[in-house]
Amino acid sequence: MRIGIDARTLSGRFTGDRTYWRGLIGGLSEIDHENEYVLYTRLPVDGDPPATGPNFTWKVLPSPANDALWMQRAFPGALRRDKIDVGHTQYNIPLLGAPCPIVTTIGDISFNLFPELFLPKDRAILNRFMPISFKRAAHIIAVSESTRRDILRQYKKIVPGDKVTATLLAVSDDFRPPEDGQESARKKANILLKVDDQNVRYILAVGVLQPRKNLKSLLDAFALMKLGPKSTDHKLVIVGKRGWNNKALDEKWESLPEAVRKDIIFAGYVDDKDLPTLYGGADVFCYPSLYEGFGLPVLEAMACGCPVITARTSSLPEVVGDAGVLLAPTDSEAWARALEKILASAQVQQRWRERGLERAAEFSWTKTAQQTLTVYKQLI
Repeated sequence: MRIGIDARTLSGRFTGDRTYWRGLIGGLSEIDHENEYVLYTRLPVDGDPPATGPNFTWKVLPSPANDALWMQRAFPGALRRDKIDVGHTQYNIPLLGAPCPIVTTIGDISFNLFPELFLPKDRAILNRFMPISFKRAAHIIAVSESTRRDILRQYKKIVPGDKVTATLLAVSDDFRPPEDGQESARKKANILLKVDDQNVRYILAVGVLQPRKNLKSLLDAFALMKLGPKSTDHKLVIVGKRGWNNKALDEKWESLPEAVRKDIIFAGYVDDKDLPTLYGGADVFCYPSLYEGFGLPVLEAMACGCPVITARTSSLPEVVGDAGVLLAPTDSEAWARALEKILASAQVQQRWRERGLERAAEFSWTKTAQQTLTVYKQLI
């Protein structure tokens, strides 16, 4: 069997999509030494590409003006020339016809469930083309059971139940507890964050700054904790590039007392290689997202031995299980109390670290790859 993979995201910044393809390709290379894989990109891969075996070939296709044209012209043309048996892409599939069955991976359908959180232009494009992709795909892979249920519920008229398979994600071996202990990781993290006092303890949040991440509620919870009788000297470190529609977040930050604002650090985009240090040095990781297709940062945090507080929504309970604190995403009072409880006790922190590490060990890219390979085989 010859499998063609749309690997364009490996040429860009580290994102959830890039993490998925790196992990999946690496997992497939570990478990499958028989089938042939052709990995197509629009540009050369930045940095080190995933390690692959001799049955994997990388091809940079001549680049049309943009990704949309690449998907409609270059990719299906290459599938035809290379006599590919199964193609695999993400979200959109070629609309002008593909010479083989196409598997498409769907990270989430938040544009459908939370349309108010998207720019009108982006929402219109997704609502126009995603249903077409769902119809034309030979099979759909969802990154969680939660996302699978969402797809079948929202698109039940066009997507039968046996057309969608859930394959959970994983994290790389880079995400592990700090070898030199938390104190050493905290000092390294404070150097990365350019904090003068390398011993400053902190609460961590990671994710693109956008309304769906619900960071406004986290600011409220942090303020309640800092201004309450059980206040600690922790800072709140928020890692992530600015996305869109951050007016409410900016207004919330500006409304906070200076005594709270001085302890909030917006770190911006941080290179993926530095994330394990930040997770490893944190006393707790907070993820109050309103909706996730999977929620990789939560798994990354647990794999690094960081206690987790996250939202009881969408896929997050599926990822965390009983290894983290699950709360309503907008109940800032409950988040403040949870922070107080975890930060006040080294024993409580250690208990959540141990449970998180056990939970994270249940996920692996080889599992994801094996489930994906089963989908490929079913289409031949």
